[in-house]
Amino acid sequence: MSNIATALSGLQNVSLAIDTVSNNIANANTVGYKTGEYVFASQFLNGSNSSDQPATGQGSQSLGVRRPMTQGAITNSANPLDLAISGKGMFRLLQGSGSAETVDPASVYYSRNGQFGVDKNGYIVNENGMFLTGYQPSLDGSEITDDLIKNNGLLRMPDSNLPGNATTNSILSAMLDSTGSAFTKTANVAFDPTQATYNNKTTQTIFDNSGNSHTLEVYYRRITDSTLSIKSDTAGYTYSPSTSSSPNTLGTTLVTLNKESILRVNTAAKASALSTTATTSLSTLTLTSAPSNAGSTVAVPYMKVFINGVDSGATVTSAGYGTPSGGITLNTAISVPSGAAVTFFAGDNSFTRASGVDLSAATSITSSTVITGSSYANVTVGDKLFIGGVDTGVTLTSKSDTGGIAPYTFNLSAALPSSTDKYTATDIVFKHPLAMTLVTPEGTEIPVTGASNMKASSEKLTTTTSQVEVYAAIDGNFIGLNSSTDSNRLAAAEVGVGYKTVAKLSFMGGENIDAIVKDSMAGNPIFQTNTTLTTRVTNQAGGSSDLVFKLDLSGTQLHAGAFQILKSTQNGEAVSRLTNVTVDNAGRIVGVYGTGKQQFIGQVAMVNFDNEEGLIPVGKNAFAASNMTGTEQDGTGVTVGRAGTGVMGEIRSQALESSNVDLANELVRLMILQRSYSANSQSLKAVDQTLRDTLQMVG
Repeated sequence: MSNIATALSGLQNVSLAIDTVSNNIANANTVGYKTGEYVFASQFLNGSNSSDQPATGQGSQSLGVRRPMTQGAITNSANPLDLAISGKGMFRLLQGSGSAETVDPASVYYSRNGQFGVDKNGYIVNENGMFLTGYQPSLDGSEITDDLIKNNGLLRMPDSNLPGNATTNSILSAMLDSTGSAFTKTANVAFDPTQATYNNKTTQTIFDNSGNSHTLEVYYRRITDSTLSIKSDTAGYTYSPSTSSSPNTLGTTLVTLNKESILRVNTAAKASALSTTATTSLSTLTLTSAPSNAGSTVAVPYMKVFINGVDSGATVTSAGYGTPSGGITLNTAISVPSGAAVTFFAGDNSFTRASGVDLSAATSITSSTVITGSSYANVTVGDKLFIGGVDTGVTLTSKSDTGGIAPYTFNLSAALPSSTDKYTATDIVFKHPLAMTLVTPEGTEIPVTGASNMKASSEKLTTTTSQVEVYAAIDGNFIGLNSSTDSNRLAAAEVGVGYKTVAKLSFMGGENIDAIVKDSMAGNPIFQTNTTLTTRVTNQAGGSSDLVFKLDLSGTQLHAGAFQILKSTQNGEAVSRLTNVTVDNAGRIVGVYGTGKQQFIGQVAMVNFDNEEGLIPVGKNAFAASNMTGTEQDGTGVTVGRAGTGVMGEIRSQALESSNVDLANELVRLMILQRSYSANSQSLKAVDQTLRDTLQMVG
């Protein structure tokens, strides 16, 4: 009877193998289907005694159906939600009974079939109603999070319409023409938007909280230049930002240029020498040749000494020059390298005055305060006043003396800063200004005037800044013209009454003084030139609402060239309609709206199994995990991630992966199995005939 069982096992297993091949052929057009291979195994039974020879074979048995997870061909599709995986990985699906509320987060399935669509509630599902899962978007749809738990990871299409939102930030960066007319105080022409009383104008569309559009008009008007003081100290070169600026960095109150900036002197020297013989700290300077442009002697007193182009801090007290090797006496010892180039500039004129004399808030220095001093003829209008070695920021505007003989008066540009010690220091020094250029490491060049180019000298360098007034109107309603409009930077115009400015811009070297210094990490200006505008706007139905937004003018420049807008952006939006949905190679699903806005829907999650062939087919183009593959919960042999990262393949949109069935191979295999079935049937027939013959013999 064992012969019958042997032949019958062959028939049964070959029949099952034919079923497997037939199933492959039937699913040759099923998207994402993976072909099955029926695995045969022989059967042998051993006796109870280990020394016995194995019994005759007992036929064949099945070891299951093997499914090689090889890549199928990728074909194009017209559906934007049809997805194909190029490489390893599978889609992660959840089963539900028709609605997202019935989804069981534990009923996880996997598939290579990427035929997806949208159900009545907007969720992305496959043809069998299984929900596609992925990483969730942020609340505003601006980015994708690492969350696979929220909403059970279900991916949902965005709303067909997005409501409008109000403008809260506007950026306008323009290049203004520095050659345009300036409406200065002397011209006395007030701003009038209906006349040619401004240099340039630009418009921008902004939105209220209902998505209604409004027109922002910005007017630029060049006015009288101003003076900016830049202090040279240990931190670098610092100055105050514009009155329309706000710090981007917490605690910042001053703009600080890089301390590696260079002060290049442009004023011609009074005298110069090619080299020196000294190498040590000296109070008497010995030159190898007579200075040029100075006759036989260096003019005294108090000429400044520069070594290799840098102010040494020393001044000449006397110079005797009968021979080229004549000595020049200095007021302080300095270190002079051998062969150094020495130049002499117009001198500092020092005076001694009575101790305890109160000069606070004085606008002039008279004979009652100055006791002795150098030749007053060497003091010239424009010289800077230092008291006790400190730059007062005050300059000489006029002088009255008779060849150094009293009475004499030095009139100053402003009152002296108040001082608790009433300026009891000994020395008053008038320093002759030099024309210099402050060059930052970034290449910005700023023309400045100062008495010294020593670093950290605590001197106040001065530069001329170009000034521009900015006016703004919303729907023709000018900010600051009535009680319904306002700005936190509102100020009176330089000329005229009525219209008010919303910001005043300052430029040096053509650059906005607020935007010259950038944050080294983010690259943003340390200060922003901005103003917060407030107005009440009306809509088409006659209703009204407040509109408050920040206008950022930081990127504005002033150069010789035609006016142009460099950047014009704002974050408000009108009502927008969904026009398209795209999926990139990383599986990020994005909704594109008619206004150009993009909103993330999510990112497709992918799962990779180390033992893909251990997955259990459950029908409907899906597989379930098994103890052979591991599960997401135990984390063994399973990786959940994103397309294009790690071992995961990429996702192709508007494409599908065909089955990996090779029809020619399956047909050949079917022919072989048919022959095998016939052969096994012959074995059974032979056994049957043998039994008949045996029964006849017995009978």
